[in-house]
Amino acid sequence: MPETKTLHVDTVLTDLSVKYTNEAMIWPLVLPLVKVAKRSDKYFIYKKEDSYRLADDAVIAKGLPNEITWGVLEDSYSVVDHALGDWVPQEVIDNADNPLSPEADTALFLNLLLDVAEEKRVADVVFNANTYPAGNKVALSGTGQWGGSADDPIGDLMSAVEGCFMRANTLVFGAEAWAKFRQLPEVLDAVKPFGSQTAGFATPSEVAALFEVESVLIGRARYITSREGQTASYARLWGKHCAALYVAKNPGIRSITFGTTFCEMPRQVQRDFDPKRGVKGAHYIKAAWNSDEKVIAPELGYLIQNAIV
Repeated sequence: MPETKTLHVDTVLTDLSVKYTNEAMIWPLVLPLVKVAKRSDKYFIYKKEDSYRLADDAVIAKGLPNEITWGVLEDSYSVVDHALGDWVPQEVIDNADNPLSPEADTALFLNLLLDVAEEKRVADVVFNANTYPAGNKVALSGTGQWGGSADDPIGDLMSAVEGCFMRANTLVFGAEAWAKFRQLPEVLDAVKPFGSQTAGFATPSEVAALFEVESVLIGRARYITSREGQTASYARLWGKHCAALYVAKNPGIRSITFGTTFCEMPRQVQRDFDPKRGVKGAHYIKAAWNSDEKVIAPELGYLIQNAIV
């Protein structure tokens, strides 16, 4: 009887393929998108002090009420273009085995890399100490870092949440900071009281409930730090920090939020064909958009730098 291996010729599976996908991007939840009509423009900012004035509102019979004035300031945005592209020869499309789809796969990869770049830009803004006012940041060090003998992780986060001019509704952790924070004994004691039937590490929903915030976001995305051609090495995009922010989900007129991503042209995938390339021609796939990552109310954020070693 012939051996099994002689009765089968290996082919490519059509119901399985392996593709690494970068972990969920959080940038749209941290600096929400605002669609604008022009590449650059101005927007109004109602003066903050006008909304908090303790006015004398007493009025006598037949008297006129005290007159109160208000004013506005101006700021501006200016979007920057971002695009990536690749050629897909027609012969590659014709000869691709299922489940490969060269055009669709190319478009997905281009959009993924645009997201990686945007995640890095947003992380660099949100976890940059220069973004915040002097009183809205702290840099931990030595035994004061989470897990150290003199740490105070719950106190640190309470100070951050309450330290925002409008109480924070969002916590943003770098993945490494979150991995440490969620297993600290004092955190577990706070979210899993003695006798609790719930075991394991602290969850995002438990931490959100503890600090009375709407969401806990964890930046898990990675990027390659090595040069092309070298052995690949990877790092987290969001680092070892944590921030408390007040974020409006859909910023608009007469609203306030820590920051936003202005966008004049939303993400688009464009396709063109050049018959001169190769034997059968080639398709050009381009993914493009533009953005301006802008912090518009820095006092609505609080940064904890170097939360862990």
